Amino acid sequence: MLKNYLVVALRSLHRQKGYAALNVVGLSVGLACAFFILLWITSEVRYERFHENGDNLYRVMRHAEFGGEVQTWHAVPTPLAEVLEADYPEVEHATLLSWPVSPLFTRGDAIHRGEGYYAGPAFFEMFSFPLLAGDPATVLDDPSSVVISETLAAKVFGADWTADEVLGQTLTVEHRKDFRITGISAAVTEPTVFRFDFILPVEDYTARNEWTEHWGNAGLEIYVELREGTSAAALDAKIADVINEHNDAANATPFLQPVADMRLWGLYEDGELAGGRIEYVRILGVVAVFLLLIAAINFMNLATARSAQRAREIGVRKALGAGKSSLVRQFLVETVVLALVAFALALGLVATLLPAFNDLVRSDLALGDLPPSYYLIGVGIAIVTGLVAGSYPALYLSSFSPVAVLRGTFRQGRGEVRFREGLVVFQFALSTLLIVGTLTVYLQMDYVREKNLGLDRENVVSMTLEGPARDQFESFRQELLGRPGIASVTASNQNPLNVGNSTTDPTWAGKPEDDNTLFYVINTRHGFVETMDMELVAGRTFSRDFAADSANVIINERAAEAMGMENPLGQDLALWGREGQIVGVVKDFHIRSLYAPIEPTILRLEPEYSDFLYVRTAAGETAAALASLEAVYARFNPGYPFETTFLDEEYERMYQGELVVGTLANFFAGVAISIACLGLFGLAAYTAERRRKEIGVRKVLGASVGGVVTLLSRDFVRLVLIGFALAAPLAWWLMNRWLDGFAYRVDLGAGVFLVAGAAALVIALAAVSGQALRAATADPVESLRYE
Repeated sequence: MLKNYLVVALRSLHRQKGYAALNVVGLSVGLACAFFILLWITSEVRYERFHENGDNLYRVMRHAEFGGEVQTWHAVPTPLAEVLEADYPEVEHATLLSWPVSPLFTRGDAIHRGEGYYAGPAFFEMFSFPLLAGDPATVLDDPSSVVISETLAAKVFGADWTADEVLGQTLTVEHRKDFRITGISAAVTEPTVFRFDFILPVEDYTARNEWTEHWGNAGLEIYVELREGTSAAALDAKIADVINEHNDAANATPFLQPVADMRLWGLYEDGELAGGRIEYVRILGVVAVFLLLIAAINFMNLATARSAQRAREIGVRKALGAGKSSLVRQFLVETVVLALVAFALALGLVATLLPAFNDLVRSDLALGDLPPSYYLIGVGIAIVTGLVAGSYPALYLSSFSPVAVLRGTFRQGRGEVRFREGLVVFQFALSTLLIVGTLTVYLQMDYVREKNLGLDRENVVSMTLEGPARDQFESFRQELLGRPGIASVTASNQNPLNVGNSTTDPTWAGKPEDDNTLFYVINTRHGFVETMDMELVAGRTFSRDFAADSANVIINERAAEAMGMENPLGQDLALWGREGQIVGVVKDFHIRSLYAPIEPTILRLEPEYSDFLYVRTAAGETAAALASLEAVYARFNPGYPFETTFLDEEYERMYQGELVVGTLANFFAGVAISIACLGLFGLAAYTAERRRKEIGVRKVLGASVGGVVTLLSRDFVRLVLIGFALAAPLAWWLMNRWLDGFAYRVDLGAGVFLVAGAAALVIALAAVSGQALRAATADPVESLRYE
């Protein structure tokens, strides 16, 4: 029986090649896009899922209330790690982890910069990063040990390195200390946020940074592995006051976040989990569903529209005894065969276009990385899509009356036409949602790029300040200023667009005892305000003519407001044991992403903590400035690689996730609209064919080509406009919810919806006008020949 169904299905599809081609193309493109999105989502949700003890791994976070608002960080006081491991039996291991660092590794003449972390001794016991050599339990016990990746080993020791050759060798880090290689890590193919070329012992970091010993400072992360059967919620309650017990002023509540949730759930608002990257997963998941729905609707539309052409076949088969269930199965087999053909074609498209997709999302996704179950899921999606798409046509076609069909009195009912029109409306409602969404994302990203941040990020070169160039900074700076293309030079301890240092320590006359406003602090050298082109609204910048500036500060307008100072110039301000005065006020500038409001910020002179060099180039002289910088850097820092970036590029990277999702949304929205228009094209062709004689009569009676085109197009235009009207309110609500995540955002005005509606209308007209024009210009004699 199944063989008979398949034979009939293939014959039917062969007779209607154009119809079959439209459906296969629509379904295959929709399935391919859905499969691309599935690949991306799968990669996102698999982050950190490969660790053997993954269910017991947590990151220690903390809530703290400042100025009436609860803020959440994953930087915690360093001594907390020792307390958790020693005083709480629920904790099997606790390890410190630094932020990503990029020191130099040298061995003889070989110089390489690596990206990695400082970590505690239990790091490789807790996390399942495979070692090609070395014992995970002891590999970081020695403060002078280092674990390197096989990639770094190949760079330093050559492509033909062996573990026996590498183990025990020493590498010099930052030209300051030798570390012995005690382990070699294998390449990690599973998705993880911990990509590293090396792991150094955290003891080396804390020994050089005494501030990490104090409970009032927070500059590292802590990860814990709980004993089997331990309740994280119960432990949260036990450790809620542990920081406050060691620091009365902390006002902090630590808690545990599952490591498996770090990638997708990182956004907290006023102490409550509010989402994070999971929003992007949801958005693209919805887009995938939209694509499949639009592709399925195409099939249903074309199948029901062309049902009259199969009416006589159905009448004969029913007259010969075919039951309704038999006909339903026959039509469902046809749709499933079509969907499976589309699925096979979709897999071919995915395999062919995957490299381009990886470039688009900046990833290394591969079909081979997916388990076989995902391909079974893909086949299942294809079959379900075919069944859903073919259900209504199957039920509709099988219900034809054989008597009416064979007498020639069968006519398609108005209900069938209304159903088909409803599907078109639904298609273009979805298309409108996608158009409005992509326009909104584009406008917000354009706003982010063009936003005045309170400083000029253009023409600023950034690089790590290290070695003799750091030790002899003033000589280095003076020589740079005398070179072509160099406008100004400065240094600081942080990127001014992504400041992390914060404190409640500042004190001033009249500060309330219960005031715990959080101030962000940037340690700078002279010329910082000038190099960043900040607007000075009062006072002056730091000057070498004033020795007292070593204790003085410059604040932003928001800091003056937080201190309740209408005229802050000359006011005393003490910070971290240094008493000085406020000598300048700069216009507010963004120190973090546009998701966050502008914070109170203090600039202070602190040459000792100058980790980053910033050079403003003269307008139009970037090439000359880079050549000058490279020449001077090479003279001061022989043996250090010359590696630069631009401040505006770093700013763009802050919004990498939004840019990727925006690009994907744009692409898939275009695909969705194309699929919808493919269906309109087929419907327009069918409509023109069905009304061929009517058009012939109208032309004989004097109808113009324009009149006929309008006649055939206006119904589709009406459906598109109805779809737009239904979708616009929902699109407005959804996109305003997304924009609310930004502290600084565009206003979603009527212009976006007018553009979206016009775009949908123009695209729809383009899809149907060709067929309408073809029908309108046809010779009426051909259509009326047999009348």
